[in-house]
Amino acid sequence: MLSENNVYIIEDLLTEEKYFLAKKYIENLLETNQENYLLKNYLAITYLCLEENDLSAAIYLELLLNIDELEIDSITETIFKIAQLKYSQHNFNLAIELYYQGLELNPNYVGAYIDLAHIFAQQSNIDLGIEVLKKLLENQPNCIIAYENLGKLWEDIKEWKNAIAVYEQSKKIEPQNLQILSSLANCYLQIDDFNSARNILKEIIKTNPQHIQSYGQLGYVYLMEKKLNLVVDTWKILINQIPKIINDYQSWYQQEIVIKVNKEEVIKLNIDLIDSLQTNKSLGEISQNIGHILFKQGKYKLAIYYYQVSLEHKVENDTIYTNLIVSLFYQNQYDNINIYLEKLKVINPHQYQIITQQINSNLDNRKEDEYQINNPVNQYYETAYEWAKQNNRLETNYYPFELDNYLYLKPPKTIYKQNHPSFYFPEKIELPKPFLVKIPNGKVYLKKTEGSSAIITENNYLIGDLSPESPALSPNHPDSHPSKHSLLKSTFLPTKTTIKGKVLVLAGLLNNVYFHWLFDILPRLYLVELLGINWQDIDYILVDYRTNFQKETLQIFNIPPEKILPLSFPLYLQAEELIIPSFPGCIAWMPSWSCQYLKNKLLGYNKEQKPHKKLYITRNNAHSRRLINEQELIKLLKKNEFEIVDLESFSVKQQAELLSQAKIIISPHGSGLSNLVFCQPNTKVVEIFAPNYVYPCYWLVSNLVDLDYHYIIGETIGSFHFHSFLYPDSRLEDIYLENPKAILDLILL
Repeated sequence: MLSENNVYIIEDLLTEEKYFLAKKYIENLLETNQENYLLKNYLAITYLCLEENDLSAAIYLELLLNIDELEIDSITETIFKIAQLKYSQHNFNLAIELYYQGLELNPNYVGAYIDLAHIFAQQSNIDLGIEVLKKLLENQPNCIIAYENLGKLWEDIKEWKNAIAVYEQSKKIEPQNLQILSSLANCYLQIDDFNSARNILKEIIKTNPQHIQSYGQLGYVYLMEKKLNLVVDTWKILINQIPKIINDYQSWYQQEIVIKVNKEEVIKLNIDLIDSLQTNKSLGEISQNIGHILFKQGKYKLAIYYYQVSLEHKVENDTIYTNLIVSLFYQNQYDNINIYLEKLKVINPHQYQIITQQINSNLDNRKEDEYQINNPVNQYYETAYEWAKQNNRLETNYYPFELDNYLYLKPPKTIYKQNHPSFYFPEKIELPKPFLVKIPNGKVYLKKTEGSSAIITENNYLIGDLSPESPALSPNHPDSHPSKHSLLKSTFLPTKTTIKGKVLVLAGLLNNVYFHWLFDILPRLYLVELLGINWQDIDYILVDYRTNFQKETLQIFNIPPEKILPLSFPLYLQAEELIIPSFPGCIAWMPSWSCQYLKNKLLGYNKEQKPHKKLYITRNNAHSRRLINEQELIKLLKKNEFEIVDLESFSVKQQAELLSQAKIIISPHGSGLSNLVFCQPNTKVVEIFAPNYVYPCYWLVSNLVDLDYHYIIGETIGSFHFHSFLYPDSRLEDIYLENPKAILDLILL
């Protein structure tokens, strides 16, 4: 027999990845116990760990020929145990090998299929994850957990109809499975099938009247179906069932938001709606509150309906009439405007004059008045290299750099069993290699919103790898192909400005956002330095110069201010020669060399001190992603010797120096975390996300500078669609932590 102590030693060596020592130890034991099938199993597992798969396979073949079913069950149990260990250690490839070996011996082990699907998803191989779960369902057609996980994978990639098909099939097996029903209702809502969603949500509530989120979802269905009475009834039940989060939200508004100069209209509208539901205001008043929220969201058609309902209930004021008139204008319902203009004239003559003038001056902001010339751009080169090659300019105008362009990603740590889909990426990602290119008579385009940019050749070809657009997509994402660029579909361009001389282009997307400035713009200067370009050889530098952090960093980087050509929006500029350093990698995806460059420039070569500070970075003075119950968290953190800092009051250099001294950093998602690039290796990071905006850019930075990254996600207020009604732009969501102590638990993982 194999003693417990022997097992402990073997598994301890496997845990510590001391595979060669484990092999020697097992071989020594086998010398005196040659027929022990458990030892042979551990040896086979160790061979797999050492990538000696043929030796492992030979042992398993021998075991299969010589042991009984109970003994097979015993060894497969051990294989799956070690597979789960390797999964937990994020040694995914080894875990996959072990799971598949175990399944060869016992193809009915459900947990192995589920874990394999999760691993493949984490590696961004959703197709394989789906294939594994389908295989499980072939073997066990009534396996509900397989349906749950398969449906979730389809949801993760927003394949709602496929998810619906899976959940509908599982519903036949367990008709009252609330998790299945809830997921199914959400999928129907995602495709605006309100009838199906309504029926399922009512079924859930009938089965379990305490299923809180269903009231939020059902109220949203009624909202879209224009059933105000039912909206009010269901949402009243919802807010009465979540008193703590509602009370905390209201208190936060009174204590933190009302006192600000900018009264945060969006938050006020949310609070007004919640208050009106709590205090049993009239249907007219509640309808008015709903109309205000819809108007602010730009959902004018639905806003018109709810404003008209409020008027039918004798609730009228100048705000209703003003918003109703504007909504009708945007919906091209001009015939109905005059009725409400006359009403407004009686209530508020001054406001009547203002809105009349706006209408007469064509207030429709959807028309891009700045676009004054026909757009000649309808062709593209995928890359600057392709342009240079086809125009015989590779030797004279194109300069590639051999810099490290690979990312190596470790999965984040969290309290959840499975990582959020935003972190589903392979362990190794190749970024485009950097270069610098000179384009004679080239043109630069930047949209008014800074969400779209383009570099255009003299003969009106767009250059794909120099023309990024928002949103920032992962490398080689099919939607980032230049054929999909919005400029190729636009009819007009702004009036062109022509400049004599050579212009160095450092403009990009969202130039005044600190993250993009640090990682997309500044590292491009390294390519200029590598090529040895002197400032006297450049006439202008096209770069943003609006913010203090831009001015400070440009001064540190020795950019001559007299050569700066500030950005205007929209921008369409042509110069005798454009000198364009590429982005370090892709937009928002940067290589390690860019991080080291930023450290060298902004932090310098100061001697490294042992990191000792514990920091909480507040976003209390920001306009989004603030922590609603932050004071509750701060109270806990102060007991654990954390400093509370607001980085808005620091210079860039001060931010860099502060974070270089940190051993633990906790913060809601926001630009301040860009300074993680200045941290020392192994600094512990906890990022707090809003429920519907999990963006992994700071996890990426943490991987590049070798930090110990963790994350936690805030709570949904009521339900997904109730929450999304309050915060339709997920980027602007504020965050609520139901259990702030979970942050401390995460730190101690």
